[in-house]
Amino acid sequence: MEININSLVPIDEALNDVKIIFKIADDIGKAVILKDNKPAYILVKYEDGIENIINTPAANAQYTLHEAMQVVLSEAENKTLHASELADIIYDRKLYIQKNGEKAQYNQLRARCGHYPDMFEALPGNYIKLKGEDK
Repeated sequence: MEININSLVPIDEALNDVKIIFKIADDIGKAVILKDNKPAYILVKYEDGIENIINTPAANAQYTLHEAMQVVLSEAENKTLHASELADIIYDRKLYIQKNGEKAQYNQLRARCGHYPDMFEALPGNYIKLKGEDK
């Protein structure tokens, strides 16, 4: 199951404003509620086909590689990690797994920086930084 990064809602935010979950489900088709930074609940708009999620546990949700990078880097100190550490975390958390079942290699993550220059910055020493998340 693919998860749109815009459908993710932390559980605290969901509990404080329940309407946001329904708005996201109406706009995107589903809302994914995160507990401890992991998908815990999914609210699916019925007409979008509940049969697509019945046999797919939320804990095994898959992201595209750049979405997984964004999730992990947004939680990292200074929004920066070494490419190999980033690859390990993404694989360990099962955010992105290649079709062959293996983890993405660090050079694939660095290549994504070139594909998404507005989102990521490749720094010297094989570090990757998430742009635009200065909070």
